[in-house]
Amino acid sequence: MDSDAKNYEAAYLLSPALAETEVLAYVGKLSGLIDELGGTIRRAEQPRKQKLAYQIKKQGNAYFGCTTFRLQPGRIAEFEKKFKGHGETLRFLILEEEIEKRKPFIRSIGARTSFGSTAKSPVREMRDPVRQIPSEDTRLDLEALDKKLEEILGR
Repeated sequence: MDSDAKNYEAAYLLSPALAETEVLAYVGKLSGLIDELGGTIRRAEQPRKQKLAYQIKKQGNAYFGCTTFRLQPGRIAEFEKKFKGHGETLRFLILEEEIEKRKPFIRSIGARTSFGSTAKSPVREMRDPVRQIPSEDTRLDLEALDKKLEEILGR
């Protein structure tokens, strides 16, 4: 398999009329289809019966399953075509998994730079208004507060 294969996820709803053994056989068919197209299975969940938010093809319940796999992008159209051909499938969706590449987290609080000096923390320089204790001159006593309220309200 080439290195340009991508990760995909197939989510599907199966008819609730299927027996448990038929549902497991369906997962086996799906795995066989991926193998046939030159892909590899990463994870295959056993479908669970669930109540649907709305009816699909006059069905209120369905087996919901999910399989993640790796496949060549050129083969995905063929996979979808063969996946649609199964009559037990009510709905399905195939998505490409995008792996998010993140930069490594560098701690700035007290962290050493490449030059050996300690970086100043922007967090320490900021003041937390919730935890600040007001100084004596900014505190108002209750009488002054009452006077100010009466003045504002015009009483």
